[in-house]
Amino acid sequence: MAVWGLSLRVGFAWSVVVALGSSGDLSAQASGHRVSANQVIIETQRHWENWEFSLGTLEIEDGSVQPQRLQRNTNAVVDIVDFLRLNTPDHIKKDPEEIILADAVQAGSNSADAFKAIDGDPMTYWQPEPLPEGIDLPAQWWLNLDLGRFVFAEKIVLKFVDEEMGDPFLLFDVLVSDGFKPKLSPLSATPNYTTVMRLLQENKTQRVFEIDLQEADEEPQGMGLRFVQLVINGTDGTRGRQVTETEYGELPAGERGAIEYYKHLRSGGELQVDQDVYEMLSAEKQAEIRHFRRERPRLAEIEVWGEGDEILSGTITRGGFISTTEPGVSLGPFIDGRRETSSIVVWGVGGWTGATTEINNRELVFDLGTFYWVDTHLLAYGGRNLNSFGDYRLEVSDGSVAADGSLEWTRVLNKGQSDGTASQFELTPSLRRRGFEGNTFAPVQARFFRMQWTVATFGANAELAEVQLYGEGFLPRLALESDLIRLGGSRNLLSIEWESDTPPGTEVRIQTRTGNELGEVLHYFKKDGTEVTESQYGKMLSLFRGEIVPEEVAGNDWSDWSEPYTLPAGSAITSPSPREFLKVRATLVSEDPQVAASIRSVRLNFVDPVAQGLIGEVVPFQVDSLGSQQPFSLYIRPDFDRGDSGFDELLLVVPEGMSLDFTGFYAGAETDFMSGGDVAAMRVEDAELMATETDSLLLSFPLVQPNNGIELLRLDFNTALFSTGAVLRPSLQNRASGEGAWQRVDAGNAFELATSNTTTLVGSLGNKQLLRDVRVAPPVFSPNGDGINDEAQFEFKVVRVGDDSPVEVQIYDLSGKAIRRLAEQRTQSSGEYQIAWDGKDQSGQVVPPGIYYARLKVSTQTAGAGIGARQILKTVSVAY
Repeated sequence: MAVWGLSLRVGFAWSVVVALGSSGDLSAQASGHRVSANQVIIETQRHWENWEFSLGTLEIEDGSVQPQRLQRNTNAVVDIVDFLRLNTPDHIKKDPEEIILADAVQAGSNSADAFKAIDGDPMTYWQPEPLPEGIDLPAQWWLNLDLGRFVFAEKIVLKFVDEEMGDPFLLFDVLVSDGFKPKLSPLSATPNYTTVMRLLQENKTQRVFEIDLQEADEEPQGMGLRFVQLVINGTDGTRGRQVTETEYGELPAGERGAIEYYKHLRSGGELQVDQDVYEMLSAEKQAEIRHFRRERPRLAEIEVWGEGDEILSGTITRGGFISTTEPGVSLGPFIDGRRETSSIVVWGVGGWTGATTEINNRELVFDLGTFYWVDTHLLAYGGRNLNSFGDYRLEVSDGSVAADGSLEWTRVLNKGQSDGTASQFELTPSLRRRGFEGNTFAPVQARFFRMQWTVATFGANAELAEVQLYGEGFLPRLALESDLIRLGGSRNLLSIEWESDTPPGTEVRIQTRTGNELGEVLHYFKKDGTEVTESQYGKMLSLFRGEIVPEEVAGNDWSDWSEPYTLPAGSAITSPSPREFLKVRATLVSEDPQVAASIRSVRLNFVDPVAQGLIGEVVPFQVDSLGSQQPFSLYIRPDFDRGDSGFDELLLVVPEGMSLDFTGFYAGAETDFMSGGDVAAMRVEDAELMATETDSLLLSFPLVQPNNGIELLRLDFNTALFSTGAVLRPSLQNRASGEGAWQRVDAGNAFELATSNTTTLVGSLGNKQLLRDVRVAPPVFSPNGDGINDEAQFEFKVVRVGDDSPVEVQIYDLSGKAIRRLAEQRTQSSGEYQIAWDGKDQSGQVVPPGIYYARLKVSTQTAGAGIGARQILKTVSVAY
């Protein structure tokens, strides 16, 4: 498989990463963020510009970031410079970053001002210089425009200045070229041009011309062009417009045109004469003197309106790549913007299925570098015969991976088969002869795009020149990543908050990753700034070698990206902490191409750590009986640096529905906890249990700090596990640092004799019943309002249910008639329940005495999970 773009992908990543120094003022050094005493702040235009993102995928305005919006029916002149830098033509002898707008235009006259005809400013213009008589006008008054790439164009618009500023061209032609050289002169430096407009009547008043390329009588009838040429064939020169003598006198010298002298004829007419003859005539014979302003032929703007913002041309600069299974194919020509460059691919003869025929599937795959909405696919063919493909298939992928590790693809077109998913453009025979092809389909999100075809033994060649994709709307998903954030030492990360706008159907996902180690990647460059591989650099002559630039990257100890944070006003950091280094990632997501999320600022709060590290593990971690109270011990080992503040509070939080009963707190050297040690002597008698929620335990105790001999802590407690697993979240803080400065305890090997290395309780898979320990108390009750046994309590435990499925008790009489439904729904269904029945039916009437059935049920999905019964039937009696 041939692949193009992987080396450039690495180069692009380097071009946007900012590596910061390790000393001095952190605030001054950080360009993608600012670090204050206790915050990391991202809020300015410059900050966002120094984050990592795929080129051309976002818009930053007034410090706010949102995804780029793809437009349809766009003026291809607007971004000429971008495309000239992307694929620099041979005649421009500049480095890409040096290319300016003037490099897109050439002119035979006043070439210095030619760029003003494409600068988007209606008050500036290109005006050819006046020519002496006898000079061939079209040989001097011409302008050539290079759009920088091959454009499927629909119309060309010429705009001349307003009347008070100047004149339109008197006579002119407009020609276009797709870049092909004349067939009889294939080595010519000038491509072959086709006339799309010829002005045959002198024009003095019309100032806007729209040339509809779809309706032009001559080929190419729109769709495909790279160059636009204007040739001016006529001028009024010194007789642009007649003015009064007074107006003439007020004109600048350079704008004063001809003065014509006339004498009266006996017939009543007038005859133009020379000035000296006029001055010899008597007053009666002198007719009028006509004054003229010179012609001011001024072209304000050239516009070339095309299909829209094209996607594939920027594949490599966005960090994507192109690959193919077609052997011997050069991939660059497919997106280089030049129709005259092409690659030969082989496609199969449709229907050729002889027994000896070898069939091979081929494909052309694009990693777009980011996500787009796509709905249109266009092809341009090259070569002498403009051979096109036979049948082919178009598919897209959003990056989802199948079970075998390959991308999952969605088909959007089967050319040659009518499946209702797409349609081909109706092209005129002329356009088909010119080698264009197009398809439209319903908008779909895509990160990857591929075109597949089948090759048979007797295949035909297609010379493919350009592949283009179009879509419309905001990018559906855009990820941008901060530069390396140095915290100035190990810091305890507390919370992250952000300001954003999220219209319905959009969201902003914020994530973090942290580490203590940095690696280094070397980037090798040629003298011209092009990045190459280390191998290519080694084979290069020293004359052509450029710099070797080191880049600091995340080291081996860095965490993965956290789960997205959910509270913009302040979410607790879940990445490992304390750490020295940090990166933040923001992902802007939209399910509607017409709306987009935006983000303005991110703030991350931190404090000095109570210890360099806190490692914890729970014993036992396996729970054999769900729903039953059991004793547990949580061991915590602090790793102190001599400057750490230490801690005097411990918080343990368990999932909703669990409760904690404190039984003891111990502290000492690790050897004291070994077999034979006097654990009772290590009990912290001064530990105080603070008021908190039932699903958490808050303990206050004397300060534990460096060098006080405490190496290990043990918290003993009782709890019941109701689900298959529960993550315990212990953390420590120093009260002197203020409320909310908790430092989390990471799971690991805290105590040599403990073997769990985890802070997660895991339930046994043996008993799979969801309802446990069901009890009706009392089994016989009398709802007569005397305050004695007026209600029946249905007590039970729900286990192994990890969602918010409702729990209900349905009461029936002996005939099976439903009498009353009692239900309770929690955010976490597992836990202990007490649901009371007051002996009344659904209408509020007390039921007659007798025996009733009660069906206890958990409304959850258990199909295929091997779960036991979700309901239990009990009886309850009503007596008076």
